[in-house]
Amino acid sequence: MFEHITFESILQNMLDRVPDDVDKREGSVIYDALAPTAMELAEAYANMDILLQRTFADTADGEDLERRVGEFGVRRKRASAAIRKGIFTNSQDEPFIAPVGSRYRLNDIVYKVTEEIEPGAYRLEAETAGIIGNKDFGEMLPVEPVDGLGSAVLMEVLIPGEDAESDESLYEKYQEHIREKAFAGNRADYKNRIMEIQGVGGVQLFRAPNGGGTVRAVIIDSTYNVPTQELVAFVQEQVDPVEFTGEGYGTAPICHEVTIEGVQSVTIDFAATLTLVGVTIGQIEPLVNEVFENYLAEIRKEWVKNNQIINGQLHVAPLVVRITHLESRILSIDGVQDITGTTLNGAAENIILPNEIPVKGSVTVDA
Repeated sequence: MFEHITFESILQNMLDRVPDDVDKREGSVIYDALAPTAMELAEAYANMDILLQRTFADTADGEDLERRVGEFGVRRKRASAAIRKGIFTNSQDEPFIAPVGSRYRLNDIVYKVTEEIEPGAYRLEAETAGIIGNKDFGEMLPVEPVDGLGSAVLMEVLIPGEDAESDESLYEKYQEHIREKAFAGNRADYKNRIMEIQGVGGVQLFRAPNGGGTVRAVIIDSTYNVPTQELVAFVQEQVDPVEFTGEGYGTAPICHEVTIEGVQSVTIDFAATLTLVGVTIGQIEPLVNEVFENYLAEIRKEWVKNNQIINGQLHVAPLVVRITHLESRILSIDGVQDITGTTLNGAAENIILPNEIPVKGSVTVDA
């Protein structure tokens, strides 16, 4: 707002107020007297401009944005630690009793045993918050010696860890809060409360699936994949515990019976024939796999946005896996000159998913 006000413009305005019969050239007494004041004023205007940007949500960032949106009850989702499954065996390859609280390292992340799932299988929590706790798999080493331990293997993600919410996401959440007032168990209230739960990346809500007072919530995890049963159960416990359903012991209002479900997936197989220049099929195949996975990941992120309310009912727009979009991305790979015979699940046509999300199946490329 004040970017046009500079040291030069301020100084010139001040000098213009001095009579012309006074020496105003650089180095003169009047020039040297006014220049420091003009510099201080220029800095003050610059600071005022920064202050204005920090004041409004659309230009603020970091802590300033948090304080602005916090006035409306909107909070940044904090980083959370991944919850993983670990398999422990002794030297005879039998289930091993891992001490609760024992710690194990894989690469740069330490995981702590929190509870037993079944003999030899334990729930682990990453000591470092964020998505980094979701990434590694394989053999862990104990931080301190554990008598009788044969092996400790880090397995699947039960509840994904999340990085702290970005400024962009926080501002978008603030905008939604302004547009859709959350109150006493309305749709916006349900969405906000479920989205605050660790591991949830999106939710679609359906009213009265089993009569009045019932709510169905379908969730996708924070990595935009099908949630594990552990995550579904965790969210169910937070929203409406099954042993006290409808009693209001979760975030759902009393008399609301809520069923949490995970989004369903459809496996997509891809096949095509490529014309290559200067590269081999072995070099190109991993790149095609990566392009295919990234494309499906983009589509999965759209799942939470493809819905609208029509006549009081939620209508979910289908997701579409498009052959032309895939072909254009593959053609952008260096060395791919042409692509023909593209099929998805054996057919040369797009795949429409009314309520499901696509996941990568087989990738077959010939040259």
